[in-house]
Amino acid sequence: MKKGLLAILLVSMIVGISYSQSKRKKSQFSLIIGSCFKSDTVDISINGQGLVRNEVVESHFSTGITQLAIYQDDNGLWVLNKNVRTKLGRLDVNKILALNIKINGVATSKSVDLRKGWILMLDNCYTESKAGKAERAVTIQQHKKTVVLE
Repeated sequence: MKKGLLAILLVSMIVGISYSQSKRKKSQFSLIIGSCFKSDTVDISINGQGLVRNEVVESHFSTGITQLAIYQDDNGLWVLNKNVRTKLGRLDVNKILALNIKINGVATSKSVDLRKGWILMLDNCYTESKAGKAERAVTIQQHKKTVVLE
């Protein structure tokens, strides 16, 4: 029941943030920690500000997302984790987000241009490496419109 409520809350959050494409302010974005997490320890910082530290996340088998999301709206910067919403100091966002992600001690840096989409889905799924081996890789999908989870 709680996981279902969390999924509804996350989808509502995404809808609220992406309600109007034309009225979106440059400082608004959402980062949903999504697929292929299995009791992984995660640290996340954006533009040099540490937001999440040593959180253990697991992707839900049905929704494909975790119970962790970060978003910024007119009221502030928020971290939503297991139905607990924490307000942090606003980020100065100027089109580009510098994401530093550490998963199980392995650091990855990504630069995200919000003009390509301000709804971000961070996944940690297996992909084929250049050598042909299956490796977990951090990927970020960007969306400009509401994301529908089926």
